[in-house]
Amino acid sequence: MKRARVVGAGLSGLAAAWCLSGAGFDVEVVEASAHPGGLIETLSTRHGPVERAANAFVWTETTERWFRAIGVRPEFPLPASRRRFIFRNGRARRWPLGPIETLGMGARLGATWARRGFAPRVDETVAAWGRRVVGRAATSALVGPGLQGVYAAPPDRLSASVIFGERRRGRTVSAAPRGGMGELIEKLYAALVARGVTFAFGRSIDALDPATPTVICTNAPAAAALVKPHAPALGAAIAAVPMNRMVTATAFFEPRLDDLHGFGVLFTRDAGVEALGALFNTDIFIDRGADRSETWIYGSIDPAAPLPSDTDLAARLEHDREILTGQRRSPVAVFWTRRVPALPIYSAAIDDVRRRIGDLPPWLALAGNYLGRLGVAKLLDVAADASARLGGATSPESRARA
Repeated sequence: MKRARVVGAGLSGLAAAWCLSGAGFDVEVVEASAHPGGLIETLSTRHGPVERAANAFVWTETTERWFRAIGVRPEFPLPASRRRFIFRNGRARRWPLGPIETLGMGARLGATWARRGFAPRVDETVAAWGRRVVGRAATSALVGPGLQGVYAAPPDRLSASVIFGERRRGRTVSAAPRGGMGELIEKLYAALVARGVTFAFGRSIDALDPATPTVICTNAPAAAALVKPHAPALGAAIAAVPMNRMVTATAFFEPRLDDLHGFGVLFTRDAGVEALGALFNTDIFIDRGADRSETWIYGSIDPAAPLPSDTDLAARLEHDREILTGQRRSPVAVFWTRRVPALPIYSAAIDDVRRRIGDLPPWLALAGNYLGRLGVAKLLDVAADASARLGGATSPESRARA
């Protein structure tokens, strides 16, 4: 039987191992930590579930096939989650622009359409693209908050060609496993063990063996070190991708009649709030606890700055929530998650990685969010593509077993 190795047992690594084993490979997965899942983890508490990273998948045909193949039942968002807010000028609003600003944005969009100027220019940041296409007010109140909620970085650090280069759909539907995101990890891991895939936890890989087809499914810094001896320019490009750090707080509060209800709220950078945004978990999916569950997201782009203490974070959370609600209330419980590093910043460095991906030798493949496709649903596609490069299956249903 052909042998293959997967480095990293996060979602990408587990998905790549599934596709490779479905194509008849004898697969070994090597993971530096003590358990599978990477960033994805669901913590069960007496107050309700706590998602340590993403709270849902974008529901696509690919996602549906994976859920069906592994035996995971999806949960779709509640009707209340259709309401989304941006906090600006002291208020949470469904539409944050005033009438004159809205007219100005429309006029600028019309002029841009007439001259066919929507395509990003060379080395143009999202902030520069936004000011050119929709104007300063819309960039500050719409584009900036919307993208920082997804990419956890300000628009002047994001590359317009990277962000807008991929084909976009309209509003998307999300879905989560009924038992939380960790359920998919648990079931996928159990299915892989049943297939005979072997796992080596608590083990780091310092060098790759060209005789063994390998998929690297680690974060960008770790991938760069492994790739560099075999594709030096690509390894250097991956190492140049800046990484941010993420701190999230899932806080539980006693519910009140005057609570703001919806999917969540994003904050403009002049709102006096340090948080990038907050998710209202009990309004998104059912069975998120009897108390009101909110996840507050804090991002950092300064890798040298020390991470704040729990005391400092608790003070920030209470301050930010008071700005949003007008009330200072202490949570019933708070669960902090710190990720260092967390996500790549989608700067022009991502474009350099994609230009050099052809440098990989035929026995080596990559699967990671530094390849320019962000989101847990996209990671499933990236893992399947990496498996196919080594001669593996592309479908999650290949050799699926109960």
